[in-house]
Amino acid sequence: MAGLAAYALTIGGFEAALVAFANAAMTMVLLMFGLALALATAQERLVAMLQARAAEVKRWGGWILLLVGGWFLVLAIFADFFARLFPV
Repeated sequence: MAGLAAYALTIGGFEAALVAFANAAMTMVLLMFGLALALATAQERLVAMLQARAAEVKRWGGWILLLVGGWFLVLAIFADFFARLFPV
């Protein structure tokens, strides 16, 4: 931005530099505002989608937890077998 203003200052004088700086600054402000608005909208939609599917996520999480617990029970019951199968 400073380079653009300095170039305009050498080519067209103070007024051109001021206009170039103002244009660049306004463009950056509008882009940042637009990006922030887009991210906020996307975040709200994502949160709404996750809330709508929370029950399904909890149900799958419960099944996975049961499977992992069952696997730990199998490992505990057949510890000698797995110790012989995978020697350290």
